[in-house]
Amino acid sequence: MEAATANVKRLDELARLKIERNALELEANGYTVVEDALDPDLTARGLEAALNSIDERTGRRPNIESDAGFGGYWVWRYMLLKDAAFEEIVMAEKVLALVDYLVGDDCILSTLTCHIRGEGRSKDLPTGYLPLHGDDPHPHAGFNNSVTVNICLTDVTEESGCLAFVPGSHKLARQPAPKERVLAGDGANDEAVPLVAPAGSAIIWPSHTWHGSWESPSPGLRVTLAVLYARPHLQPYELYRETVPDAVLERNSPRFATLMGMDTISGWNDNQDDWHKKWSDRDRSRYAPRGVAASAGPQSVEH
Repeated sequence: MEAATANVKRLDELARLKIERNALELEANGYTVVEDALDPDLTARGLEAALNSIDERTGRRPNIESDAGFGGYWVWRYMLLKDAAFEEIVMAEKVLALVDYLVGDDCILSTLTCHIRGEGRSKDLPTGYLPLHGDDPHPHAGFNNSVTVNICLTDVTEESGCLAFVPGSHKLARQPAPKERVLAGDGANDEAVPLVAPAGSAIIWPSHTWHGSWESPSPGLRVTLAVLYARPHLQPYELYRETVPDAVLERNSPRFATLMGMDTISGWNDNQDDWHKKWSDRDRSRYAPRGVAASAGPQSVEH
């Protein structure tokens, strides 16, 4: 007689992709690294797309070998629709399998931002380090609202200002206190450990795990994409559902459409016939921003 086995689709997928160890690390430590999340070609195209997009926005293309103009820590938001390479990256098979394990396969994409870590300090980070924090402002014990994924487009080393994690902090279900956020100098949190990973890796954690990054002493640039996947009832940081072009939806799979929020129904206006429709069944042109008449304010009354 053989014991019955659990027939769980998500566990079967983890086994097929040979990432059961990563799932165990997520449960035990609150973070994991998938080193071969992207193939070298997609990694290179992602890096090129990121640098091109930054050039378009700032008028200056970063030099990843050495660039004092991008010292400290920089963030660029709403990157997904800048290049088709980003569409492929958010659909990376092993990443999605672990995301599904944590927040379900009906999750949506909340944001895709590009981060650059350059040498030294900056105006926004006068200490040089990014303090320890959780990405979920309302963490719950034993329940994940969202999952954060850092896609490494360059090597992440201790010399490039690598990420810091506090193992097991996801089980605390709270944000760190001010004294627990410190990563350098007197009072630095001695529970924080460095995490390094080669280009093409995905660093994955339930969003309430405490993490930050150290100051970089290197003149080179570390380039990563920060991708947040969230449960579908949560308000996303970026408005994909309303703005993703039809052509982008058509060239991608139904799962990509789910990430874009096409399977959700919230987001109502006065189009009453849409109130029970998924966004995939709506005429999205009816949701273009409309002008709002300014209030004239209190009027004088003649007697």
